[in-house]
Amino acid sequence: TMIDAHMKSEGFRVNVRVDRESGLIFGGNRWNCGTWMDKMGSSEKAGNRGVPSTPRDGAAIEINGLAYSCIEFLDRLNK
Repeated sequence: TMIDAHMKSEGFRVNVRVDRESGLIFGGNRWNCGTWMDKMGSSEKAGNRGVPSTPRDGAAIEINGLAYSCIEFLDRLNK
């Protein structure tokens, strides 16, 4: 089965890290749609097949919000 029908192989080479100063999770690359909000181009005619129309490499708010929510939940369990 295909994970993504349009993403180029470069899009699967993602280096995810945590910024030690801010605590934010960041990563990605210009060929990757890192979250559900991103749109991968799929048109041969327009020439955008496999090219993200909204590449957002960096610190995606959805991922950092989920991480914050999980840490907050675990903190409440610990009390």
